[in-house]
Amino acid sequence: MSTSRQKPPADFAHLVNLAEDLTGTFVLWSSDEFFAEKENLIRPDAPHWDANRYTDKGKWMDGWESQRMRGPGHDACIIRLGTAGAIHGVVVDTTHFRGNAPTHVMIEGLQAPATSTPDELLARTDWHTVVAHTAVKPNMENLVHLPEPSARATHLRLHIYPDGGVARLRVFGTVLPDDNLFWRNGVIDLAAVESGGTVAAVSDEFFGPPSNLLLPGRGVNMGDGWETMRRRTPGSDWCVIKLGRRGVVERIELDTAFFKGNAPQAVMVEVLDDDAPGMERLRSLGTWPVLVHQTPLVQHRRHLLEPERPMVATHLRVHIFPHGGVNRLRVFGHATDTVAEAAALADFNGLAATTANEVLLSLCGSTAWAKTMGAHRPYKSVRSLIKAAEGAWWGLGESDWREAFAAHPQIGEQKKAVTATVQSASWSTGEQAGVTNATVDVGERLAALNARYLEVHGFIYIVCASGKNAAQLLSLLESRIDNSTSVELDRAAREQMQITRLRLEKWLKSAMNKGA
Repeated sequence: MSTSRQKPPADFAHLVNLAEDLTGTFVLWSSDEFFAEKENLIRPDAPHWDANRYTDKGKWMDGWESQRMRGPGHDACIIRLGTAGAIHGVVVDTTHFRGNAPTHVMIEGLQAPATSTPDELLARTDWHTVVAHTAVKPNMENLVHLPEPSARATHLRLHIYPDGGVARLRVFGTVLPDDNLFWRNGVIDLAAVESGGTVAAVSDEFFGPPSNLLLPGRGVNMGDGWETMRRRTPGSDWCVIKLGRRGVVERIELDTAFFKGNAPQAVMVEVLDDDAPGMERLRSLGTWPVLVHQTPLVQHRRHLLEPERPMVATHLRVHIFPHGGVNRLRVFGHATDTVAEAAALADFNGLAATTANEVLLSLCGSTAWAKTMGAHRPYKSVRSLIKAAEGAWWGLGESDWREAFAAHPQIGEQKKAVTATVQSASWSTGEQAGVTNATVDVGERLAALNARYLEVHGFIYIVCASGKNAAQLLSLLESRIDNSTSVELDRAAREQMQITRLRLEKWLKSAMNKGA
């Protein structure tokens, strides 16, 4: 069976399939999959038909198919999207389901951690409607255009009424990565589909679309890249890539894997910075600054392209001479602050000294850490702020660490609210949300082991509780309590840094939302 990627409908060709299998989409749960497995929904290829193929349950079908409903209700499945984003339209493909397709569908969306279990997702009450109750036809690619993009979603719940089969589900939209993806130390791939990179224009895509360049991995064959037809005129083929975020491009990797007789002879990369003065004139003239001058390429090889100097860009124009195929492109660098991030950072830099100290102590209870962070203001970027927070923490001694640990509530307890100028409720309210519904047995066990841990090690049990339920927190405590104190001190310091970073990111996002 072919695994080639199905071409998107023309209506959605400019959008990203957020449910692409290659980016990590996973079908987590279905109410019923008697005739055909739910995983088929996200296969990359077009649906297949085999008139003579049967299984011990009935006719083999290339899709998700439930058995006939014998009572009230309907079937549903839950999908974790490979890339979170805003949905603009979907394709509910019922190809080959002629007498066994559902009559209607409905789709809901949700933001949840990637580690969420089916039981946790089914218990959530904050699902929002993405596609209202909509009629679908059998044996057809049913295109559904949303009147406006949906709210950001990480998971979808597909309802089919009342039962039946759907061959494929394509979810087209724009990738909306979490802001903190761009706040980490080190370089990231600014052009990757996971970072929000897209293709803005292309000269030719006869054999393969340039959107393949931005997919993860090295590709699986020659058909899994960008390939143009053979030019019979002078010049080059090109594509324009819009980066997921404006950033400083430091190096590029271009991979011609599998292109053995049809790789380009050379490449040139130009940049455009839409946010820089005078760029509109350059765009109108078709003249862009050169990031990588024309460089020879060879077949079936990953090439490292070093710019003569780092340059800020929002777009890249990649020329291949004279034509040919490229498998993947990586654009490594670091993002510049957005307007909202710069405003939030300015707010932090502009806080009065006493208020800044209160904010910092709410993030980490070490007075030495707060003093060091306050003394190094102003910070030039969000990345430098977070890097400084980590550097200041690891520059402290044991007594400072213990002071920070002591500022925490024990797991399962509530912390007194901090000064109103910092926040209206304690961080622990959100951080320990997973223990609020703990059973009596788990709660009692946590309390007993918390007391024993403090007695053994001289400081409370420190764990980054965000996203963990009471049973998971108890299991971690049970696995750690008999460690040596030196091992636990190091573990607690690493957990504290994770907590501090999450709190700092939450503070920044809150400040960004206030300015929105």
